Amino acid sequence: MLNNRYLEAWRRNKHKEIGDVQRYLFLDIDGVLNTIRYSNYLIDNDEDEADEDGALFDPEAVNNLACIVENIPDLRIIISSTWRLKGWEWMKRLWVKRQLPGTIYSFTPVLEVVCFADEINRKDSTSVYPYGTRALEVNEWLRLYASQNSLTYKYVILDDVNDFLVMQQGNAIITDPDFGITKENVVKALEILL
Repeated sequence: MLNNRYLEAWRRNKHKEIGDVQRYLFLDIDGVLNTIRYSNYLIDNDEDEADEDGALFDPEAVNNLACIVENIPDLRIIISSTWRLKGWEWMKRLWVKRQLPGTIYSFTPVLEVVCFADEINRKDSTSVYPYGTRALEVNEWLRLYASQNSLTYKYVILDDVNDFLVMQQGNAIITDPDFGITKENVVKALEILL
């Protein structure tokens, strides 16, 4: 468990909060839990870097994710990774098999084609898998689920690629794909969520 000033301040002031606050973690996997460093370590030691379910996850990155989950017990994990395309049941089995912390709450929607409306020229255009799709998927999930209830919410995005909207930048923590989630990322995530 991470002991830091943000956690202590939150614990002291928790009773002062007005209403409930929902806390969400949008989680990518490649470059966040699946790291280049760990893959290289396994290869260098003549071990398999993957199993039948895909790349093995870096234990240090998983421990750092656990640190976030342990400090935010009501945290809701939303998978934004393309790994979600394998389906809900497969993802839940993988979560248990890999002994990952917390439980999966939801997936972001899959936006395969995005339509942009040009209000000035009155033209629409579509784009297949445009840059920034992950940002739009997170934004759509928040629109559909978080902003529909009367509760306030806080969220963090853990991803190794920064293609997020300007309004999401304060909530996006961009990991180095060599190392995945680090202790510094944990502190920043808790700072945002608490």
